[in-house]
Amino acid sequence: MPMLPGYTLAPIAWADLHDWAAFALRPEMQRFTSTQFTSVDDLRPMIERCLGGSPDAPCLFSVRAAHSGELVSVAGFHSVSSLNRTAEITYSVRPECWGHGLATAVCGALVHWGLQQRGWVRIQATTQLPAQASQRVLQKCGFEREGVLRHFRLVRGLPQDYVVFSRLPDANPDA
Repeated sequence: MPMLPGYTLAPIAWADLHDWAAFALRPEMQRFTSTQFTSVDDLRPMIERCLGGSPDAPCLFSVRAAHSGELVSVAGFHSVSSLNRTAEITYSVRPECWGHGLATAVCGALVHWGLQQRGWVRIQATTQLPAQASQRVLQKCGFEREGVLRHFRLVRGLPQDYVVFSRLPDANPDA
């Protein structure tokens, strides 16, 4: 289990659904993502896939403030390949917690866990070109920018370019 002082991390569960929806459905959360949530029902398939038990199932964690129990983030790996020992990281942080280093701390804890505990040989991330804050988080966590994926994902019906980043086990032995 990933560890983060001051927070409890646990595998995403059905009990997290409504707390997650409380911030995931907000427009500012969807600004730089290809995923568009319009109701709590849109989150159900994500949790269901995580609980599926497949070695390639997404692996999401609820992140709760230890002092209050408030869900402050949902983060993990939305794409996992057991064959290639790779995963793609994802993180969302409640907007009230932005700008305090939480995304960097969560990302760093998950990367450490994925490389050390799961033995992945590559963790990648993709961000839309204008998502500068997310790109800074990734760079602080030892990710290297690899390039631009042209027309990588449709965002509200329009193809968008994405920047791809990767983190390899030998990139930073302390992480």
